[in-house]
This record gives sequence, C-alpha cells and structure tokens, in this order.
Amino acid sequence: MKVLHVLANSPPDVNGYAIRTQKLLTNQSNESVGLTSPWYPDRESMVEDYQIDGITYLRTVHPLRKENNKISHKLVKFFTRKSNSNVRSKVAEIPTKKILPLRIFDFFYFGIFKLGRAARHLFRIGWKVVEEKILIKYFTKRIIEVAKQENAEVIHAHTPYRVGLPALKAARKLRLPFVYEMRGMWEETAVANGRWLRNGPAYRRFQKFETRVLRKADAVVCISETLKQEAISRGVEEAKITVVTNAVESDIAENNTKGETYENSVTILSRGKSTKVIGYIGSLREMEGVDLTAQAVARLKSDGHDVRLFVLTSQAGQIELKQYCDSLGLDDDAVIVGPVPHVQVGPFYDLIDIFVVSRPDTRVTRLVTPLKPFEAMAMGKAVIASKLPALEEIIEDGKTGLLYEPENVDSLCNAISACLNEDDLAENLGHNAKEWVMNNRTWNLVVKNYQAAYQFAIDSMR
Repeated sequence: MKVLHVLANSPPDVNGYAIRTQKLLTNQSNESVGLTSPWYPDRESMVEDYQIDGITYLRTVHPLRKENNKISHKLVKFFTRKSNSNVRSKVAEIPTKKILPLRIFDFFYFGIFKLGRAARHLFRIGWKVVEEKILIKYFTKRIIEVAKQENAEVIHAHTPYRVGLPALKAARKLRLPFVYEMRGMWEETAVANGRWLRNGPAYRRFQKFETRVLRKADAVVCISETLKQEAISRGVEEAKITVVTNAVESDIAENNTKGETYENSVTILSRGKSTKVIGYIGSLREMEGVDLTAQAVARLKSDGHDVRLFVLTSQAGQIELKQYCDSLGLDDDAVIVGPVPHVQVGPFYDLIDIFVVSRPDTRVTRLVTPLKPFEAMAMGKAVIASKLPALEEIIEDGKTGLLYEPENVDSLCNAISACLNEDDLAENLGHNAKEWVMNNRTWNLVVKNYQAAYQFAIDSMR
C-alpha cells in the first residue's frame, strides 16, 4: 500500500516530530514517501528534497523562495520577513524633569506611537489569516500533484491542522482515504510556553480547525490513550481511532556512534567512583521543567551527595539554564551540551545514572507523551518522572520507574535519594524498564497498528 505522509517538517530536523516520522516511515513495509509543508520559510533544511535510510522527503517550497508571477504569492513574499535577533529597538531616555510643552508633545507623540503599534498588530493578525488561506490553497495543490505522481493509495497527514486541512482537501479531491494523526496539542503547548492565552482568539481558532480535521478524517491515529480520550471528547467516533504510541528501535543499545561532544562531556563530568549523574536529554521548553531537576540536584549536593547534572539539548535555552544552575551554586557540577545528530545521542545515555522527566502539571503534559523516556528506558536507565496521566501510561511506579508529585522539589528529591541510597533499586528499575520497552514499545511492533487505521479509512470510502 503506497502511503503519502503529509508533514509539518521532517529530517534532517532532529526534534521529536521528525524522529517519530522517520521511524514510522522506515518501519512501514510499504513504499512510503513524505511531503513537508511550506510553513517554515526560514529553515534551509526544508528547501531541498531529502533522502535518508531509503526514505524520500519531498518539499513544498515557500513562495518566499520561489520565482513566480502569482499576485497572492508575491504578497506572501513581500510580507514574510526573516527575524533578525541581532536587531534590538532602543528607546531614548526621557529626562525626568520636563516642562509643560514637552509633556504635551510626549502625550501626542507616544499616543500616536501606541496607536500605530496597535494598528500594526491588528494588521499582522489579519494578514496571518490571509497568508494561511493562500498557503493552504498552495499546499493543497502540491499534495494533489505529489499524490498523483507517487500513485498514493492513502493520504496520511500529521499534526497540525495547517498540514491536515490541505491534506484533507486533497484527499477529497482525489477521492482517496484520509488518515489524520494527532501527535499533540499545539495550542496547549503554546499556552504552556507562554505564547498564547488559554481560550484566547488564537487558541480558540487553532482548536476549532484542529477539531474540524479530526472529525472529518476517515480514520484518526493518536499517540497515547490520553490523546484518544481528548479526541473522543471533541466528538470523534471512538471506532475510528487507533493508538500508535511512541517507541524505540529494537537495536537502540547497539548505536555507539560517538562524536567530539561526547568525548568532551566525559572529560568535563570528571566522575569519581561515587559520582552519580542525574540527566536529561531533550528540549528546554518551559513545559519540560528542567529547572526543577536542577533545583533537586543542587539540594542533593548540599545534603552531601556526590551528584552532577547532565543535559544534552539543542542550543535554545542553554544559556538561561546554565545561568540558573550557576545561581543554584552548581557551577561546574552542571554540564549542558548539544546539539548533536540523533544518530549520536545513544552513547550519552551511558553518562547518565538516573534520567529525570520533570514536566510540570499542565494540560498538554497531562495528555501528551514525550519520546525521550522510551529511549532512556530502552537503555536500561532508572527513570523518574512527574506523576501525570500521559507518563503513567509508560511508567509503572516502583517497577519500571518512579513517579513523584509534579512541581514538588521535595518529592523529586525523595525519589532520586531512594535510587542513590538503595544500591539495587536503580538497577532493577532500569532492567524492568528495558524489558517492558523491548516487549511492548519498539517501532517494528507499534507500526503494525497503522494497518488497522488504513483499513478503516479504506472501508469508510466504500
């Protein structure tokens, strides 16, 4: 069965979305092909077609990067501007002692300035809606073109609706089965990261379109049972939902590719015989709560434990986390490195004794399961995680890991201390975790569940 996967992004990006995509396409027995969206005009990695491990990713080039005569595309090109992080606005200092005419001038000048900013903000919102409609139409045509070219039998789109909606339109035009994969709740992630207000205009609009695609899909895939229940609460029929969880490669422990960053990390950690490394591998978004892990390590160190903090992550947020660790007195006891290619991540788990997932209690963290705990468990590491529904799906407290009360540093310290003080506990947790993952959560096992979703979608077209 030839499946066209319609995606927001893909490799060579190394975020969880791209990693899941590559693993599922690699493990599907059919000749799958990926098509990425035009929503990232500033990413050089999303311009040229890309091949890796026998998988082809075709691109939908943003109008910003194309020469064409369409007026709508010229408008998109004109209004799309790359952000320049080096440019900072400077406001001239105003003397504290002012004469009346100057105060009147300030009133009119800054009043007009604020009105101008408000008008510009409203224009931006309006333009974003127009741009979205233009790009959705453009993306729909591209999906139709590729689906015909590849003789696709199923169109399988992945979160968010800006990918799902054009894929749905294309599938209906071509009379092909349409499967939509709910990988997360991007509107809730935006709330957790402080970008949007819950129930604000942007939030409500995003959720409305996301729900529309879910309801209209011929079949729906969710990455966790918690997300399945969320989809049902939005009016999606339970019968058309299939759960395909995150997973790991069965040979993950055999990946020993080590780069310069790994060798440097070994040197910097300078472990003694009694040293235990508390670690985390992943992004530093606010919803990951890595600051709580840093607090716990600092407290354990002050209590006399020989512990270090190790974090492998992307560049974003490293400086802020390092500064925070310094303020806690960790200094050289906090090692923060990265990024590295995903193929080089495996050996870094060997540097970690206890892997911590310190996500705070938010709506998105209660519903969405991260990818990294699976990898840590597969590598035989003791995993300590927040007691959240999504994480309780993969960790049985006291058997395959330990759970602690979210946002409670005392509870986290107690869990880590238990592993530090009981010699066999961490080893047994790691052993049980690895056994469970290898028996239940490898890609070659979970990918088989997609067949049920595809068949349901095909049957619904008859």
